[in-house]
Amino acid sequence: MLKIIKGCLFALTFFGSYPAFAQADAAVEVDPEYEVLGRAGKLKIQKESCTQHGSSCDYVLYDAKGKKQVLMENWSKTANVYQFNPNLMGFLLGLTGSEYNLTVINDKNQQKDYSSFLAMNGQQSCFVTFESNLKNMPNSLVFYSIPDFRVRLVLNNKVPQFKKLNYPATANFEDNGDFSFNYNIKIGNEMGVQDVIIQNPCQSDYRIIMS
Repeated sequence: MLKIIKGCLFALTFFGSYPAFAQADAAVEVDPEYEVLGRAGKLKIQKESCTQHGSSCDYVLYDAKGKKQVLMENWSKTANVYQFNPNLMGFLLGLTGSEYNLTVINDKNQQKDYSSFLAMNGQQSCFVTFESNLKNMPNSLVFYSIPDFRVRLVLNNKVPQFKKLNYPATANFEDNGDFSFNYNIKIGNEMGVQDVIIQNPCQSDYRIIMS
């Protein structure tokens, strides 16, 4: 049985949003000694000091004056840089079986971490985290829009349809922008799976389909 939910469960203004800038692609520089992965104004993130076969590298943030901040040293797991616009980038760090963390950095070197990162859509306009430290809203799926980083949707067990919500077993954005996830639920004495699709999750006309 399918359940379709429309409307506005939560539309919250994020407590510290970055200004929106015009979208643009950033050039990628390649050098035998290092690779520039992304920029925010005059700041840049470089991958450098890699081992001979590139199995592990350092990830370093340089400010406008060349001062360096090592984001991760001798790292061989997931490390991605998202170029949101010329003045804003994101650095994603994590490893399989553990939580991922997204650090957003603007051209003024203001940084904000989004822990328990789950997924981002292909257009880089929406991402979702699973947060357990929100005041009065524990264990919540939180959807943020990019590049303003406003909270667009929050789902937790205070929402009637999600009384049994827990950490997703799977979570990903489809090519069409839908966000699909599932989580384990107890049905009587047995365990089951609740499948959910959220259409347009970072827009006011989102729709939730449960099966």
